[in-house]
Amino acid sequence: MRQLVRTCGLMVALLMLVSVGTFAVRWSPGELDVFQDPGTVETISLVLQNDSNEAAQVRLYVADWLRDENGTNDFGVPKNGARWELDRPFSAGESVILRYTVRLPDSLTINVQGSFRSWIPQTIDHIGGATQVDVESIGTSSPAVTSELVSLTRSVESIDASGLATIELELRTAAAFDGLTVEEIYEINVELSSLDAAGGQFTTINRSCADWVTLSHELVRLEPEEAIDITMTLATPEAFSGMYWCILMAESEDIVVGEVRGTRIVSRPSVGLKLFVSAPGTLDPSGSTTGIDVVDLNPLTVDATFSNEGNAQLLVTAEAQIVSQAGEVIRAMRFTEYGRDYFRILPGSQRTLAIVDLSEAAPLPAGVYQAIVSFDFGGDSLIAGVKAFRVR
Repeated sequence: MRQLVRTCGLMVALLMLVSVGTFAVRWSPGELDVFQDPGTVETISLVLQNDSNEAAQVRLYVADWLRDENGTNDFGVPKNGARWELDRPFSAGESVILRYTVRLPDSLTINVQGSFRSWIPQTIDHIGGATQVDVESIGTSSPAVTSELVSLTRSVESIDASGLATIELELRTAAAFDGLTVEEIYEINVELSSLDAAGGQFTTINRSCADWVTLSHELVRLEPEEAIDITMTLATPEAFSGMYWCILMAESEDIVVGEVRGTRIVSRPSVGLKLFVSAPGTLDPSGSTTGIDVVDLNPLTVDATFSNEGNAQLLVTAEAQIVSQAGEVIRAMRFTEYGRDYFRILPGSQRTLAIVDLSEAAPLPAGVYQAIVSFDFGGDSLIAGVKAFRVR
């Protein structure tokens, strides 16, 4: 669920993307996997269907998304941009520096805009300073930006010979507050990488195909039980390999569902069609185990982290075996969630999962054991990791 907060005078509207199950509009198909040659243009027909007995006014747009390390969909990453989340208290008078790099296009110039939001109390404002990244903006002074709680300014630190620009975001606090979200958005899709997130979480999507997609409609009205055809034009770049992805969103108008202490509660239902675009013959599945830990003995629970190091989405199954000092397998547990014995993971992502013994067997007796976790992602062989542990 994504939450946006708008401030207008003394009225605050809380907008929520509610679960798909409460929205009677749907895409057909519900997900799309396309193999298309680089440098080509294809048109694909989609259907948007209103299954309710009421008319629906729907806005269509293309957005970015990813899955976090718990497998939860994250629709809050800005298209063609990056997000920083700093979940900590800030004191008055702090100065915090965020640094990242952006790969400039061939023109060696690009426009950028950004915003930030403190959590408690809440303030929303724009990032000041440089709004164009090019050689002429290097070292230029940033105009002063003031805010009741915090100000944030952008400066271009350097641009190297390959067109890699280093950007600095300087945060200055005027009062104490808790939590901060920062977003940077570029005019086109560019590669962004964090140099210093100041202890926060940096998130970006460097395999987005959102800029490749054009939809035939931006706004549609669907009568009850009506279905309309939507054309998607997909123009792939001259050179790409592996898999890229985005999501096509159909979003309703705001619906006021109540008011609490002067705050309007507004819902904005939406439904998405996940789009995966791959260059034929270039998919290279690869993965590794990056962490194993026995976190509980009753029920026996093994946490394991899997990293997708290839360029394609993987469908992965996982199994943990508990082996005694004598080499005997005394427990075998498979990962399951939501009735499935597999999970999907996007390129460049990590997934930490809990493999739980559901057999209701007695706790392990005292002794030394090994937890062996194996992952099957459809490669030439399984990958595995081992963790020794002692039960006292």
